[in-house]
Amino acid sequence: MRGLWKGFWQISKTERIGYLLLFALLSLHLSIGAWGPRPIAISQEVLASMPQSVPATDSVPTYQSREVTSLFEFDINTANPDELKRLGLKEKSIAGLLRFRSKGGKVRNEADFNKLFSLSAAEKERLRPWLRFPEEAMQLGTRGRDSAALDRPAISKVFVRIDLNQADSIQLLTVPGIGPAFASRIIRYRERLGGYVRLEQLLEVFGIDSAKYEALWPLLEVKSSTLRRVQPCEASEEELAAHPYVGKVLARRWAAYRLQRGCKGCTDMQKLAGLEAERWEKLLPYLDCAGLQ
Repeated sequence: MRGLWKGFWQISKTERIGYLLLFALLSLHLSIGAWGPRPIAISQEVLASMPQSVPATDSVPTYQSREVTSLFEFDINTANPDELKRLGLKEKSIAGLLRFRSKGGKVRNEADFNKLFSLSAAEKERLRPWLRFPEEAMQLGTRGRDSAALDRPAISKVFVRIDLNQADSIQLLTVPGIGPAFASRIIRYRERLGGYVRLEQLLEVFGIDSAKYEALWPLLEVKSSTLRRVQPCEASEEELAAHPYVGKVLARRWAAYRLQRGCKGCTDMQKLAGLEAERWEKLLPYLDCAGLQ
């Protein structure tokens, strides 16, 4: 021990500092192991009751379908919960509005409506054309519809949801929130896809974000199921590249794969490098796999 201590002072100052730092790090490591958290023992019964797998989460926002039968003119001060639900309001929004009314709150005009905290901006945008206020009802008897009422749809008292796969640009323009630009984009994207499968595909249209989607979904639907499908073994590279869920890179890889190994069917395409599971699920409805593997 005395020899080690004597040898310690015979080395250079830099080496002594290095040894001291190493000793300090080793001491810190040992102290963490001694005083740090220890593993918790779990009984076999608890392990057996735990789920064996955890479902993977989807990075793409999903929207649960909410039942909306129609939009109609209504008085926000008197509409009952069932009517508010038919109009597409969320449960939280309905509860907040009922709480506001129970405390004596009243919406007399559009300025009051804009101040409501219980409704989201998207819900207000969607419902605004269908509102009827007490002040307006009193004025209609003396001077007809006021300027606010003139901005509301006059074609029908009830708005029927429009099928995205059947609507033309004129029909889409009757939907509040859809102008000529959005109508054109929705139809162009429908042609690129070969038809809509789910209403959520509107989120893939340029300019439609989650807030815009929330305002539109009660007014639209995907009812018809006729799609334009492609045959993976026969479709040209250009035809596949034009589809939004394939693109040029994946179409080129698939064309090279078919040339080298041939094509037995959709299962071969599913194994293609770069085709993620989420992307494959979106693409599958547009493939004609009949008679193929």
